[in-house]
This record gives sequence, C-alpha cells and structure tokens, in this order.
Amino acid sequence: MLRPVKCIILRTVRYNDHSSIVTAYSRELGRISFVSPAGSSREAVRRRALLMPLSVIDCVTDDRPGRDLLSVRDLSRSVGFDFSEKPMKGVTALFIADFLNSTLKERQPDEAMFEFIMTAIARLGEVNGSALANFHIAFMVNLQHYLGIFPDISTYRPGRVFDIIDGVYRSTAPLHGKYLDREESSFSVLFSRMTFRNMGLYRLNRDQRNRAVDIILEFYSHHLGDLRDLQSLDVVRSLF
Repeated sequence: MLRPVKCIILRTVRYNDHSSIVTAYSRELGRISFVSPAGSSREAVRRRALLMPLSVIDCVTDDRPGRDLLSVRDLSRSVGFDFSEKPMKGVTALFIADFLNSTLKERQPDEAMFEFIMTAIARLGEVNGSALANFHIAFMVNLQHYLGIFPDISTYRPGRVFDIIDGVYRSTAPLHGKYLDREESSFSVLFSRMTFRNMGLYRLNRDQRNRAVDIILEFYSHHLGDLRDLQSLDVVRSLF
C-alpha cells in the first residue's frame, strides 16, 4: 500500500557497499526503517544530504504488513532546517536523534509525540547562547511527559530524597537504594521545571549541566533500559 509519510530521521547505518539502512520516526507509522542507496552515485549523494540526523522529510512508502524494511521513494526535505551548517546545533541534533533512536523502540504512531518532536526541531533552529546549551536537557525532561514516566515533583519538600524507581520524593531513603541525596534531589526539581520557553534563564556551568544529564539518563535507564552508552553523549558533554 503506497502512502505519503512525514519522517524525522534518527539514524543511518551502512549495510553494505551499495546500501544503508535508515531509521526514522514518522507521523503516520511510528518508528520505521528503510533502505537507501550508498556509494558515490548522484542519488546516493542527494539522499545523504536529506537524511542527516533530525532532518524532516516527506516521502512515499510501500507499507506492507510484516515487512521490517520498507521501500520509499520521492524523498524531499519537509522543513528548511539544516543543522549540519552550524556545528553546535549539529551536535545537539545528533544527540537528540541518538536519544530518540534509543527511546522510541515501538513501531506505533503517536501524534502528540511526533508534534512535540517537530516543535523541538523548530525551537532548535531558533535558539542560541544559554538556551542552546540547555536545549538537550529541556528536551529530555519534557519528552518524559509523552513517554509516561515524568517524575511527580508535586511530592517534593525541602529535605526529601528522590526515589528513582517510583519517580517520587520521599522523606526517608527507599530500601532499594536507588535514590538521589537531598542536595541532588533539590537540584533535580530545579531542572525538572525546565521548558523550551525558560531554558535560557538557567545559568548552569558545565559540571552542573553534565550532572543533570547523568541524573536524567539514570532515571530513563531504570524505566526504559540502559541509555548511558549513547554514541554522541561524550561530544555533548565536551561541547556544553
């Protein structure tokens, strides 16, 4: 069945001398994979330019039940962001795409999730300065809402500790031992309130920013599987 789809590119992996496998998140089908030509042909070069991490493309796919790899045609850029032209935004886009590839495992469409990611891509095209430095934190924090794992910060009181397993703040440390101490629990409330609107107001140094990333990834890992070995993580740490 031929159908038009809008895709956010997550990853491209070389399969052999002639082809690569592209993973994307689409509005119509959710997570999908398709084959794209590799090598030095004109079409391969054109497609590589379109299929950079976090690029948004329109295409037509042949969606047949039971197929893991779809065939696509008529690829074109959907929106005008090319993050590869700006190194800091390019690194951020690479990390966000890497993070999404590790968290969006199920092939099922989610309109609200897709629109959130599209909004984030648009915001990334606009921001600079401290807002750009904090963008990856704001994205990971707010994605939790759409994944259904956002911590209950209404349970926080000064002096409480954060229970990483249950996602709540407690007056005493939980027996399972997976929690943040009082100081880091207070810090976690601070960055849990970060949004795309206010992220530029957070004046975090590199150590604070990286510790926020560590805490967020630890929380995600306990709920969705280990995410602490993302290939782009070290680059983001060193840049911001």
